[in-house]
Amino acid sequence: MRTLRGGSAAAVAALALGLIVVPPAHATGGATASTTTVEELPYAVDSSNQAAWWNPLDVVGDVTYFAFNAPATEAARHEVHLASRAADGTWTEGCLRATAGAACVTFADDNGHNQPSIVVDGDGTIHAFVSMHNEQWNFFRSATAGDVRTMVDRTSTMPDLDVDITYPVTARGPDGDAWVLVRTGTDADGAREGVLYRFDRDAGSWARETTIAAATGYSFYPDDLEVSPDGRVHVLWEWGPFPADPARHLGSYAVYDPATGTLADVTGATVSGPITPTSAGAVVWRPFLPDESIGTYTPAVQSAKLALDGSSLAGIGYRFVEKDRTAYDARFARWNGSAWVDEKVVDSASLGEGVATSAAIDVTHAGSTTRLYTVVTAQVCGEVRSRAVVAERDDATSAWSYAGIGETRLGQQRLRAQERSTDDADVVYLSAPVASPARLTRAVVPRDAPVGPAASLADLVADLRDDPGGVNVALGATATSSSSLRADTGPERAVDGVCSDASRWISAVGDTAPWISVDLAASTALEAVRVRSGYSADSGSAAVLRSFDVQVRTSAGWTSIGSVTANTKRLVSIPAAGVVADGVRLLISDPSASATDVARVFEIEAIAVE
Repeated sequence: MRTLRGGSAAAVAALALGLIVVPPAHATGGATASTTTVEELPYAVDSSNQAAWWNPLDVVGDVTYFAFNAPATEAARHEVHLASRAADGTWTEGCLRATAGAACVTFADDNGHNQPSIVVDGDGTIHAFVSMHNEQWNFFRSATAGDVRTMVDRTSTMPDLDVDITYPVTARGPDGDAWVLVRTGTDADGAREGVLYRFDRDAGSWARETTIAAATGYSFYPDDLEVSPDGRVHVLWEWGPFPADPARHLGSYAVYDPATGTLADVTGATVSGPITPTSAGAVVWRPFLPDESIGTYTPAVQSAKLALDGSSLAGIGYRFVEKDRTAYDARFARWNGSAWVDEKVVDSASLGEGVATSAAIDVTHAGSTTRLYTVVTAQVCGEVRSRAVVAERDDATSAWSYAGIGETRLGQQRLRAQERSTDDADVVYLSAPVASPARLTRAVVPRDAPVGPAASLADLVADLRDDPGGVNVALGATATSSSSLRADTGPERAVDGVCSDASRWISAVGDTAPWISVDLAASTALEAVRVRSGYSADSGSAAVLRSFDVQVRTSAGWTSIGSVTANTKRLVSIPAAGVVADGVRLLISDPSASATDVARVFEIEAIAVE
């Protein structure tokens, strides 16, 4: 989280100039004080846009800046666009260009790395660092203060042009100078270091400030960067094994004082730099657990953000996976004056099978209130559904309250949050890259009342699963089929109540008209027959059942209750109108639209009349 400080009133006003009128996607007026307002950006977003891991968001006064990957005409490539939203709700969009008037620059897709970070300095100049994964700087800057349409390549002005760069995170200081923290590739030395750079407004240039941390055999992973009102730079990072690893460890925090060129731990004690994993002092807020080492896959840290209370650390939000688990929890760590205190905020194991948090987290603090933002995901019959969630707590209490933000989306979402200086509201960048189409949303969460509507995490997950309910009398019934792809994809898998890729009936290749039949335990009046089909690896609709007839067995024999043609949905519900039946079957005329043309059925549910 970055709290906006610095920048004169004239500079803030300059940021609102030159904006074309683009109506917002949704009106946000009329919201009550405790209600989050949400609007979708009125621009095309690329499916590679997972930028919220870094800093694709800046807010200056009432002006919001978003950076995002936008579609390019060439496959497996994207453009990088910036959009600004003025205080009156109008949007302006521009792309990055090599020179003024040139075509938009394109970059190779790399979802985990090629993402943009931005920062607006105190003069209103926009700085963008984009699409760097162990490669040299890609740096763009606006020619006109606050104007996203004037972003041009200024890479040649950066220092260390022969150094490989990854994971830029940015911040603005109270004096209006801009900062960027990156991992630099010094692979010949067997280390990847954390290096801090500063843009001096008076000099009008970027320069290397200092190396924050470095150690042979380790890689530095930048998490967050904040500059407090006293001008000190707060740095958050993780360590991984050299050269790279998705599982990281030893979450660390330190404070750099540019006035003295020194580093300190959370207590204020001086720490010798560059910091290493074994440096003395209260630097590591997430130490090794038993059986954990720099090379273990679990337990592990992945993603962390910090919030300040004035010039002191308010706390750290981060994701952590316990030993031998796959689902990451959301946690909060803080310094209580003598030790690091750590707690779970989202306990994925307590919320049921298939629930986790995705690789996005942030934390903000204003007044006496702390907020932690994360994205909760649930596996629902082969597809991932997600929703952003905010947890809020008054510093005087120990209990967190929860509320959802935005809509439930297909696939994971990424987020970033930033406190707005004009009213302390949080502005949230929320990307849904695998939605169809990909979407980018701006949410504003006010602070003049508790977040709401408040809900328990269990209720939020239940809404995420969107289970239509009812008594399924097909559960555990006897099932037969025309064929099966393998012994472990037999028809019994379609009535076992397990909605996962590992528990599906899949017909054999070459069976062009497959069928599956379910014998119910007794004749039952049916309200509906539900068919769940598909494959989690298919984010579209190619793997779902395309065309099929749903039949029930009554005293008069088999009777059709509905046919489906050219289906694109994973869940199809056919009304049964109370018919009494002791069997259900699917006669499939078109198994799928995928290259391997087989039927893939998660579950067949016969819902009884209540």
